[in-house]
Amino acid sequence: MMVATSYEQNSVFDCSMQPMKLQIPPLHQKTALIDQPMIGVHDEESSNPVLKQVLYDLRDAQLRFGSAHQNCADAWNALGLIRVHMQRDAEAARECHEYALKIFRECRLAKETATTLNDLGYCFERLNLPDAALKNYQESLRILESEDLSESHPQVLSSRRAVFRMQRR
Repeated sequence: MMVATSYEQNSVFDCSMQPMKLQIPPLHQKTALIDQPMIGVHDEESSNPVLKQVLYDLRDAQLRFGSAHQNCADAWNALGLIRVHMQRDAEAARECHEYALKIFRECRLAKETATTLNDLGYCFERLNLPDAALKNYQESLRILESEDLSESHPQVLSSRRAVFRMQRR
């Protein structure tokens, strides 16, 4: 039997062109990965094109590579940025960034880990947890310095500014 996949319609067609539903649950129905941050049905039904694209990228990465792949972590980070900057939900953003951080650490990706720690620091700032924010910013800076990046590298500058900002409080 010949089978072709249509990703846009989320269905599979056999050679007789009779549609059969593909058994891929929406992200908000996935229960196998309990420690993942929550994705609500309202997210998947959102009219926000940026959110829709990030959710599509996350679903695609999970299906192609599994949930512990760098592409999934990138998507979780992107979702965290949407949560904190567009939806103004720092707690939900923190959960997304912490999940991405776990993956980046397992994959031993130093720059991505440092970036995510910086994003987490920002979430903790928004949650009015300055000690946790400072701790994340400092760890980010330590990682970046261990990578021998120049002092003028944008990530180094960003982390250093964040550390100074938190120390002034």
